[in-house]
Amino acid sequence: MNPRIDDRSDRVCVIGAGYAGLGLAGALNEAGIDYDQLEATSRIGGNWSHGVYESTHLISSKKSTQYAGFPMPDDYPTFPSAAQMLAYLQSYVARFRLDTHLEVDTRVTDVRPVDANGAAGWYVEIANGEVRRYRAVAVANGHYWERNLPAYPGEFTGKQLHSKDYKRPADFGDGDRVLVVGGGNSASDIAVEASRAFGTSDISMRRGYWFIPKSIFGIPSSQWDRVWMPLAIQRIAFRQLLRLSYGDYRRYGLERPDHKLFTKDVTVNTSLMYALQHGRVRPLPEIERFDGNVVHFVNGASAEYDTIVWATGFHTRFPMLDETMFTWEDGQPLLVEHVLVPRFSNIYIWGLVAPRSGAGQIISQGSKFIVDAIGTQKRLDEPLSDLVSRWTPARSSILASSAEILSRIKLGRRALPYLAAQSTFHTVRS
Repeated sequence: MNPRIDDRSDRVCVIGAGYAGLGLAGALNEAGIDYDQLEATSRIGGNWSHGVYESTHLISSKKSTQYAGFPMPDDYPTFPSAAQMLAYLQSYVARFRLDTHLEVDTRVTDVRPVDANGAAGWYVEIANGEVRRYRAVAVANGHYWERNLPAYPGEFTGKQLHSKDYKRPADFGDGDRVLVVGGGNSASDIAVEASRAFGTSDISMRRGYWFIPKSIFGIPSSQWDRVWMPLAIQRIAFRQLLRLSYGDYRRYGLERPDHKLFTKDVTVNTSLMYALQHGRVRPLPEIERFDGNVVHFVNGASAEYDTIVWATGFHTRFPMLDETMFTWEDGQPLLVEHVLVPRFSNIYIWGLVAPRSGAGQIISQGSKFIVDAIGTQKRLDEPLSDLVSRWTPARSSILASSAEILSRIKLGRRALPYLAAQSTFHTVRS
């Protein structure tokens, strides 16, 4: 027997109430578009609510992280704490009464198009069996939850946990010999925190990474990425700044990066370099194999450990969608302008972008782009994604300059009325 369908085809469904989802909710609310926001957990905030360790601070400045038109409090430091970031998001919800559209403890289990490509809307099924029909769906489910856990030969008999599950030094366990695996922001922070708790810690990196200080000449690094310029020039300029800030990474016992700057995620961290220079954190290469509580490394070194923390990132997943609807490349879906799904209408992937600075303006302006796109799609007889892809192809890369993304958002918003008019003109002519 088919469940009764709750027809809400006059509304938009926003899945997720984290940093990106709340920004979109604010834009929909401001535009007067009726919507429902469904959050799987019991509270808002996403990763800032349940996915970070207690000592976490933003790596981007408050100015580059705050939403447009809603500044963070004046008494917040340049790099707010996780608790302050969560309080800021909660105040945003309260200020604009976004809670009137919010349903917590509402896990979405299935999202499928009403027709072949979503032109007629989307069905949204909730864990309690309820099925609703919406005109459009924005998926902002977050992408820091499907843990990536690499495998190596042998068996490690000590404690293991992923950085997602680390909250405080007590989580390291009883022993004081800690190995952190990874070279990103979480790996750097946790290795330093372990060294503070136990005197020393080790960090294993499988390759060379680009490390950027949180501030350069007293200016937050996130605020250097304000003006668009060709990538080659960006690399030259930033490498000069890094030479002045850190010099040769090999002085810290680190490998030189094995890739060009900005082709992969950079690590924004200052405390790790300090700890490396003071011998509190020891850098090691990739793991080769395990033998009980002994870890062997590819350079022939070995050491005993009580705990391994895997700060090895996450997989991008959309468990409520049929993931075969995407074309995948290097673990990421091909999307048009980081948002539109090729061949489908009225569905928007929101938050799957890794800007080189704070995402506040990107979320604020990008949310307005989605609002415009929802209105534009109503006037089209084909997916907006396919129309836009004639000028800009779908890409899988989530890395980009903030200035570049904002420029493309601005251009896209200006182009939407033209695209709608052109589509209508061709429809009438035909």
